[in-house]
Amino acid sequence: MSVDTVFRVGDCARLHAQRGSLLLEFMAVAVLSLALAIWAGQEWAQRARALQARSLAAWMGIARDAAEGFLSRHAVQLAGAETADALAAQGYADWTEPRWDELRSANLLATGWQPTGPLHRTLGLRVMRDGECPGASCRVWALVHARPALRTPAGGVDEALVAEWLQAAEGRGLVVWPRRPGVLGGAGLRLPVPETGAADWAPGVVALAARAVSTQSGEAGAGGGDDYLRVRDARDPDFQGDATVQGVVSSGTHLAARDGLQLGQGWIVGGPCAQEGMLGRLKEGVGVLACRQGLWELLARPPGGGYMLNSRRGCFSTTGSSSANPVTGTCSCPAGYAMAQVAESGSLVAPEGWSVGYVCVARR
Repeated sequence: MSVDTVFRVGDCARLHAQRGSLLLEFMAVAVLSLALAIWAGQEWAQRARALQARSLAAWMGIARDAAEGFLSRHAVQLAGAETADALAAQGYADWTEPRWDELRSANLLATGWQPTGPLHRTLGLRVMRDGECPGASCRVWALVHARPALRTPAGGVDEALVAEWLQAAEGRGLVVWPRRPGVLGGAGLRLPVPETGAADWAPGVVALAARAVSTQSGEAGAGGGDDYLRVRDARDPDFQGDATVQGVVSSGTHLAARDGLQLGQGWIVGGPCAQEGMLGRLKEGVGVLACRQGLWELLARPPGGGYMLNSRRGCFSTTGSSSANPVTGTCSCPAGYAMAQVAESGSLVAPEGWSVGYVCVARR
């Protein structure tokens, strides 16, 4: 065999080996590209559903505004209605479940608003009452809810989609969760699901609550009002009872109290404190403390008074009147004060006895 023949055989072997390695590289690149394509497709699908959830919240918000307009316009009639067809003359066959075309005919809903919205959902509107109904004290409110519930293909609640919807609802969203199927829960609000139409209130249902819009006079339409406060609400809640708060109460201007301010826990002078400028009271006795450079300092204290003692008459003068401390009513100092002698007269053997005068000074 010639040398040329040997070289040609070696070149063929190397060529076949290179072709095999290139094939493996092409296969690896193809698998990686397929994985990236699958991941990108899933990411795009999730983002698309998130945008649809936000669009669903906006679409439901328009319907909620229409429901509030309906409640405000017919507040008195709704509070006093005795039958479901009480508003038939105004164009509503059943005021407990007004139809969207009826609200559109009443100019409460834009003509271009579509009854089928994002995620192929439709909306239901349920009007409810609580209190003494029918009557002037009857409160009317409504629920705008999406149908069907937001669920995964496996049948469970689509929590990711619900979370996106709640964020877009800006704190006004209500959800029926599997752990509490009979309650619509939201940010600081819990409402029982309506007793009728159980199929509309399965876990995963999202809803918005609507109430009559209050006017400047405090009335909603001809009566009623929005009883729920919202974040950054500018209205005065005008609470008529006690209010208990576990955290810090902050005021943008000043704190006003009609009767007085009671400070609960007491502190000692020189003890550590947390916040500069904070006020406290003495643990023993009466006095106001201020936090300065991490320590409690005495800011104000009432006078401790004074008294006179006589070796023969005790807490009485030569005329028989009391010489006791007007602060305590006895010949003593109040808590947190110490006696300091300031006067002395007579003697122990004299007929009038020995008299000593004291003033009460604050303990440091």
